[in-house]
Amino acid sequence: MLRIKQILQLLGDGVSQNKICAEVRCSKRLVSAVKKKVDESGKVIGELLMLPDDEFKSIFLPGEQAPPQEDGRKAELERMMPEILKRLSRRHAHMKYVFDDYYEKECPGGYGYTQFKKYVSEYREKNDYSYHNQHEPGKEWQIDFAGDPLYLTDYITKARQKLVVLVCVMPYSNLPFMMALPNATTEWFFHGLNKGLEFLGAIPRVAKSDNMRQWVTKSDRYSLTYAAANVEWALYYGIEPFACRVRKPRDKGPVEGAVNQLYQYVYARIEGQEFYGLDALNRRIRELLEEYCDLPYKGSTRREIFEKYEKPEMQPLPDSMYRFRLRKEVKLSSTYHVCVGPERHMYSVPYKYVGQTVKVMWDVEYVEVYVSDRLVCAHRRSLVPYGYSTEPQHMPDAHKAYERTKEINAATLIDWGARVGPSVKWAIEDILRRTSFPQQAYGKCNGILSLGRKYGHARLDHACALLRQESGVAGYKALSNMLRNNRDIDADGGEIISRTPHNDDVRGASAYTSIPLAGKEVDDGQ
Repeated sequence: MLRIKQILQLLGDGVSQNKICAEVRCSKRLVSAVKKKVDESGKVIGELLMLPDDEFKSIFLPGEQAPPQEDGRKAELERMMPEILKRLSRRHAHMKYVFDDYYEKECPGGYGYTQFKKYVSEYREKNDYSYHNQHEPGKEWQIDFAGDPLYLTDYITKARQKLVVLVCVMPYSNLPFMMALPNATTEWFFHGLNKGLEFLGAIPRVAKSDNMRQWVTKSDRYSLTYAAANVEWALYYGIEPFACRVRKPRDKGPVEGAVNQLYQYVYARIEGQEFYGLDALNRRIRELLEEYCDLPYKGSTRREIFEKYEKPEMQPLPDSMYRFRLRKEVKLSSTYHVCVGPERHMYSVPYKYVGQTVKVMWDVEYVEVYVSDRLVCAHRRSLVPYGYSTEPQHMPDAHKAYERTKEINAATLIDWGARVGPSVKWAIEDILRRTSFPQQAYGKCNGILSLGRKYGHARLDHACALLRQESGVAGYKALSNMLRNNRDIDADGGEIISRTPHNDDVRGASAYTSIPLAGKEVDDGQ
């Protein structure tokens, strides 16, 4: 249309057709056709140039005004398009699956697969609107869980334990936080949020999350019911909690984007590595997170933008962080241990409180036990299933003594025997030496040492010396009989007391120094 108007202006100025063709760079046929249309219109060129575009087109471009021939297939597809997009939004759905339903069941004479994809893509582009949010510095903190898990590896069995990954981000600077957690329960969720606030070093004004059960207990379009733990956490820090609309991930687009970026930077760098402890994994994540925050971003870095523009607008951290603690009251049983958590780990309490009602409070780091609102003990939280955490000072004396016996080894027994006397040391060493498994002889050795407490160390050492002289073999029963019958005292006159009766017919060891065998004389020791 612009070229036609140029031709009209030149015709009005009296320029020849050849010059018009050279200046406008068109064919003489087009110039002749335009001049013919002017003559047919009955109007002068100046009037034609002043016409509105639609009237101008009706005169000079009448073919473009013809309405396109309607295609019934396209109209039917346009009608079905909202339902098609709804199907495509379902989990695991894809274009080919939705097309098969469209072509085979609902519209057998419709478009083929290529045209179907084309019109669906065009419809999406025309109807998929995005609102650009303007984020204020330091105002909002967005929270989400990553869809892909991380894993811990058992050092012995190589079995893998699945972990959840918490991701938070400040949208203005795009500064992210990431942490692996054993599970997504309320206690671990708010523990992760505390660690995220420590990472920021400041408190935002708003915290936004989706409608996860740790955040919202009842979701309604017009009125939300926040979880009690969420309300308590928010009041402690002075944060306003906010929940996104249901099934509207774009309400928290920055954290969704941060998850994808951390997949590419953090997940890709720890892929194939094995981690045997949660702390080791989170230390590695923290190292990579620090590197990521220092990468170039918008002419600076995420960390620098946060420190310069966001942190000054935020509140400082409190002196102590919020602790989400579970609690229960139990009557302390005779085992003087309390059971905590889904891992069913047992923690000791001073035995003097057996039979009393104690209040147990715990979070992911500590377990505390109160009696009448007075703290009586505290333990570091352990996640070992069905394990025991026992403090020695919580045990009665009898249990302490039993624990000490389990800690005894051969070296300890020999050392205790040497303190009594050299002959007692010999007796213990002899018993241990003649036992295939030393642990089986610990009871006999303890029995010998107990004789010293009953009869005195001097008598025990003297009895061991007599036993070594007369038989060369140590034994608990022999020493016990000797001391009980005072035979060690009778031997003070110089007479050796032996259990073997005196008899002239009894042969001694010299009678067995050589034994004839198969015509040969075999010396002792060969």
